[in-house]
Amino acid sequence: MYFCPVAYEMVIGLEVHVQLRTRAKVFAPEAVTFGERPNTYISPISLGYPGTLPVLGKACVEAAIKLGLALGCEIPERFYFSRKNYFYPDLPKGYQITQEAAPIAKNGLLHVRLPSGEKVPIRILRLQLEEDTGKSLHDQDPFYTLLDYNRAGIGLIEIVSAPDIRSPEIAMAYVAQIRRLVRFLSISDGNMEEGSLRCDANISVRPVGSTTFGTRVEIKNLNSISALGKAIAYEFERQVRLIEAGEAVRQETRTWDGEVTLPLREKETADDYRYFPEPDLPPVAVHPAWKAQIAAELPELPEVLFDRLVEKEGLFPDEAVLIVEDLPYAVYFKALVEAGLPVKRAANWLNGPIRAHLNATATRMEDFPIPPAQIAALDTLVQEGLVSLNAAREVLFPALLEDPAADPKTLAETKGLLLVQDETLLRQWADTVLAQNPDKVQAYLAGKTGLLGFLVGQVVKLSQGKADPRRVSAYLQARLTKADKPA
Repeated sequence: MYFCPVAYEMVIGLEVHVQLRTRAKVFAPEAVTFGERPNTYISPISLGYPGTLPVLGKACVEAAIKLGLALGCEIPERFYFSRKNYFYPDLPKGYQITQEAAPIAKNGLLHVRLPSGEKVPIRILRLQLEEDTGKSLHDQDPFYTLLDYNRAGIGLIEIVSAPDIRSPEIAMAYVAQIRRLVRFLSISDGNMEEGSLRCDANISVRPVGSTTFGTRVEIKNLNSISALGKAIAYEFERQVRLIEAGEAVRQETRTWDGEVTLPLREKETADDYRYFPEPDLPPVAVHPAWKAQIAAELPELPEVLFDRLVEKEGLFPDEAVLIVEDLPYAVYFKALVEAGLPVKRAANWLNGPIRAHLNATATRMEDFPIPPAQIAALDTLVQEGLVSLNAAREVLFPALLEDPAADPKTLAETKGLLLVQDETLLRQWADTVLAQNPDKVQAYLAGKTGLLGFLVGQVVKLSQGKADPRRVSAYLQARLTKADKPA
């Protein structure tokens, strides 16, 4: 059958679940962990033992308000919790404490930046604070599903978008931007591979130009941005083929196996969950002064920083996006600029040798040992013509990694890297190279200006690395320009 997706458009709404990085769970006192021995970070409260009562953690509320403000949401003066009743093995209480009628934040907006630079507005319907479930392990035993409740009760923020997304590319950019934002706010590590950020996609199909929604299908627990894009593209094609064949699209919940979406169960409705106000938790009042304090403590948000770096500071988008990738990078970048580095050179150091070292050694940015002032001092040596950029990056930078407190200039002296300042000697080296390479000189004068780099390299080689390439380049250009003029 001929497949014609042009006649249809996809309508996508996303539910992104952000696991909060707080010291304790949202309603219970045990620590928030990852990768620990199963069922060791549990308590009678998170397991729902009779007679226990939940206690709301202030840190989780603050994190949710912080994210809501960053997404431009309204923060109501009061909110309350509800019980969502369903019976899965990984839900020890038989219900989940969540929010339904009165969420902690609502009516926000996120402008999603695409790789092309275009920005697409996506409405945020609501943010709700809830508790996470446990984890079902299907691959640990050949006969049984095993349950780990360490995750049960960890604070979770669910971000529900409006059905404003029209392509897999926009959906992927949306999730990437949410991940970047929660990392910037330091409320979650956003690691999808560890389940700290998970995504459910609601997808329907309708003819282009129609204002009526089609039947919605939910794909659960997509654990990577690439999986999200692939699952949406597959599900769109699946639904179009059903419609083209005259068959009905069923409202259901499906899963993604890496190749296709597979049915899990019929899609529940709100009535199936029998929501009612949580009787063990009172409504929460958000004092205006507290909300104002949280707003005042927000950092410069990643998209605001990105726009400033590109539009005002002149960085390329691919340079700026690396800086706003995570808060520790932005903090270190700001410290480099405050230490005296111009924005462009600060970006070159951060995105060049610093990031290469972090990637090669699997080191976190916050654990990088060299203080920003030392990088600035190293760059100053280059700008003043005391050491070459290559020596600074290839020799002095590794030396500072070994001894971050060392003085860069002293290191350069010790290692014999200081460039010769004697103008007469520099000219002698340059003239010698010109005399040794008459053919290259003639070719340069004939228009092959790319040979200047070769000649500079030969002077640096002759000087055993003591000649400043920039000064040599300037002298050679002046010398050759003069030679090109008729007597």
